[in-house]
Amino acid sequence: MRPISLTCLLAAAFAAVCTLSYNSAQARDLAQIRSSGTLRVGVYKDFPPYSDQGAGIDVDLGRALAERLGVKVDVRSYDAGENMDDDLRNIVWKGNFLGLGPGPSDVMVHVPVDPGMGFRNPQVKIFAPYHRETMAVIRTTELLPKLDAITDVTDQALGVETESIMSIALLSSDAGRLREQIHHFHSPYEAQRALEEGRIAGFFGMRSQVEPIKAATGGKFVVSTPPPLPGLPQAGWALGLAVEADNVELAQALQDAIAEMARDGTLDRIFGKYAVTRMAPL
Repeated sequence: MRPISLTCLLAAAFAAVCTLSYNSAQARDLAQIRSSGTLRVGVYKDFPPYSDQGAGIDVDLGRALAERLGVKVDVRSYDAGENMDDDLRNIVWKGNFLGLGPGPSDVMVHVPVDPGMGFRNPQVKIFAPYHRETMAVIRTTELLPKLDAITDVTDQALGVETESIMSIALLSSDAGRLREQIHHFHSPYEAQRALEEGRIAGFFGMRSQVEPIKAATGGKFVVSTPPPLPGLPQAGWALGLAVEADNVELAQALQDAIAEMARDGTLDRIFGKYAVTRMAPL
């Protein structure tokens, strides 16, 4: 019989450890969460103002949800995947098979509440919309006095976040006329500096990115709704929670918690702490 190599043994051992880690990290039901005393909440990594270095709207939201379940919170940060389907798989119902990352959480926050996404991902339940994200522009009226239509932009430099929906919309608008004028930034902080230094006339992004910039700059700039752009959801989109599809009791408890926080003003206070206006879902 051919002897088993040391490499094969190490590979088998590694696979076994990964499988154990994967199996032991599965999301739990409400009884198990309460028994453990901790709710595991999944948030995105490096995503201000929602989650950044242990602070943000989503972090506070996770803490508030845990308090209403009578447990502590364990906030887990995840890198964004190629698409939302990847994120739901990695954060909610499966995790990384090789054991990389923190494993699945009990609940994921900041999930777009969209019927199509639920249809594509039957392993999860998407529910409890708590905020409507919309797009906005912050600009200096000295360089960009009017912005009723994209044709109001002539030779001004504009800022957008790298690999964002707004970037795609601006790059494709007006037959690609603005391509050479668009500057990409990895964070709203970088965009804010460029705006203050006059390197861009305006920053196009999510309202949750734009409002903190306005607050931090003392009202020196104007915030407005962006003009109609191709592929841009003018009415915005709802954000909610996601748990494993068969975790019905946990979903109901979290749904009740979100409804209570909407009624007593907790949600508004959490968003307001980060200079963001919470908008009720349509």
